[in-house]
Amino acid sequence: MARGAELPETVRAQVVVLREGGLSFADIGEKLGIEKSTAHKTYKRFKDSDDYSSAPRPGQPKKIDERDARIIKRHILKDRETRRETLGEIKNALNLPVCNDTLRKTIINRIGLQHRIARKTPWLSVQQKAARFEFAKRYSEWGEEEWRRVIWSDEMAMQTSANQGRVWVWRYPEEEYLEDCCGATVIPGFEKVKVWAAIRYGKKSKFIMVEEKPEGGKMTAEDYLAQILDGELFDFWMEGMEECGHVLVMEDGAPYHRGVATKRREELSASGWEGWGPLIWPSNSPDLNPIENVWHVLRTNIRKKKHQPKNKTELIEVLKEEWEKLDINVINRLCDSMPRRLAAVRAAKGGASGY
Repeated sequence: MARGAELPETVRAQVVVLREGGLSFADIGEKLGIEKSTAHKTYKRFKDSDDYSSAPRPGQPKKIDERDARIIKRHILKDRETRRETLGEIKNALNLPVCNDTLRKTIINRIGLQHRIARKTPWLSVQQKAARFEFAKRYSEWGEEEWRRVIWSDEMAMQTSANQGRVWVWRYPEEEYLEDCCGATVIPGFEKVKVWAAIRYGKKSKFIMVEEKPEGGKMTAEDYLAQILDGELFDFWMEGMEECGHVLVMEDGAPYHRGVATKRREELSASGWEGWGPLIWPSNSPDLNPIENVWHVLRTNIRKKKHQPKNKTELIEVLKEEWEKLDINVINRLCDSMPRRLAAVRAAKGGASGY
């Protein structure tokens, strides 16, 4: 039969004192709110051992000892694949004769690993990591004042529905952005709506809906030049030059940012156009572009809505609505985060920064 709850030592001492004072075990039980038999056993143990404490409970030995726990830890942390194994796969690989619940408690409570959804980060080649590291070093001395003169631009594609598939990995809290613990993202093959916008400290551009190509064709450099570079981006750049004296323009390495768009930038350079464009901006570096975080805010706000957009028209309307509602203080904080972003990239030797 299983033993009941332990009596506090203060109660045990009272039992002894009352019994020595002449009270019966029935009276002691009634006075202290315990069973008569409990009072008797407590006093008997005191007389036999001169000790108030309870007899030791041997209990059942642990099914997973410290050596087993170390083996489990080494196995899980071995590589990218083992971090993604299920409890059943871990048991089979190590031939562990325990239930899933016992293994889970060991991994979480004793080893300290957590079971979390893998963060999505771009896959980075050795060359891309090197380019990111060099970029972070080159501008490591820039402070908030310099970064407040940068125009951050980007396109975003969004669908009325998206793949919500999740990958679970075993990791420590500080390993959130460790390469083995992240899931690589890819450019979606189907886009319902594509938009463009730009930000700088204290300002946001107009929200541009990129025209859809017939039969799902991709945007070309000519399209980018006509719809964006010679349109809202040029106006936003001119506004920045007038207000700040000089601004830099960031554009990523998308194919349609090249060609005739490159020639146009060369022409604009005579008027002061300067910044990071294709072949200059380090590729696969959304964590270095604050507007990517703005896109995340927009997507998150839309997904929180009770009534989700069911078609393209509704999606466009809600995107424009959220863009207009976007707090400029959010943009300012993101622009001022650039020194920390570069420090994180340097610390990761060009790897994912966590932004």
